[in-house]
Amino acid sequence: MKARLRTLLLILAWALAQSLNMQAAKAEGSGIPDENTPAKTTGLPGTLSMAEGTLDGRGPLVPAFSTGRIQRSSSLQLPEKIEFLASDDFPPFVFRDSEQRLMGYNVDLARAICEELEIACSLRIKPFEKLKGALADFQGDVLIAGLPLTAENLKILEFSQVYLRFPGRFIVGRDLALPMEPRFLAGKKIGIVSGSRHEAYLEANVPLAKLVGFQDPNSAREALARKEVQAVFGDGLHMAFWLQSEAGRMCCQFAGGPYLDPTFLNQGLALNTRRGDKALMTALNQALSRLQLTGKMEELYLRYFPVGFY
Repeated sequence: MKARLRTLLLILAWALAQSLNMQAAKAEGSGIPDENTPAKTTGLPGTLSMAEGTLDGRGPLVPAFSTGRIQRSSSLQLPEKIEFLASDDFPPFVFRDSEQRLMGYNVDLARAICEELEIACSLRIKPFEKLKGALADFQGDVLIAGLPLTAENLKILEFSQVYLRFPGRFIVGRDLALPMEPRFLAGKKIGIVSGSRHEAYLEANVPLAKLVGFQDPNSAREALARKEVQAVFGDGLHMAFWLQSEAGRMCCQFAGGPYLDPTFLNQGLALNTRRGDKALMTALNQALSRLQLTGKMEELYLRYFPVGFY
């Protein structure tokens, strides 16, 4: 019982830290509009406002999840080298190109972290299911693989601050101007994947909408293209890629959002070290914050997600 309570408290503490990071980002800046910037709200919980990202009118909204205010510390205790562990079947984060070269957002992020810390680094590839064991056996130092924040993982892993979240997003037909607010969504047919987090979010927050369940995201999107539903709600990342396809470009567009409610939706990507490795985790968090400040995180986001899912 005590162990379960301790794990629950750890999860709550980590979630609170992420919330405080986002609030600090809004208050402190780093190129982020101040509190007088009009908020882009839709009346649904977890809506990202303009104050939590940057938008210059020439491109997509770029999210910011750290304060970007941490200075380099000369007292950091760093190893001579950091070996990252990842699987190579996680596009666009880690994958191999046609010539079998490793590529991806996480690959470039690992490189940027080591450049910021001014130490050497390498990336070792393992099957996803063997990553935690490899870290425990000291075959590497840091997991960069999108492991979920669970009670089981918290027993053996440290979690860094979040460096990227996957929001929920609505897509609608190009000929539909529909505000994504509960009072306007009442009675509307919204496609979702049955049993998903996105379905649970809408059931809790838009109870008067008519949710239409599908087996997979593609089936829901096809129904929207045929105008069998008036909107689809799901994972923003995958929807952004679909909107770049010929079928997506012809019929549909984002509407409202993005939505970042961690109670229902994705908790985001974080780095992992072995439980108790506080010195390395402190260095990683400082590097992530510095990369936010210098604009490197924005550069990586726009490099791999030029359409953007925010």
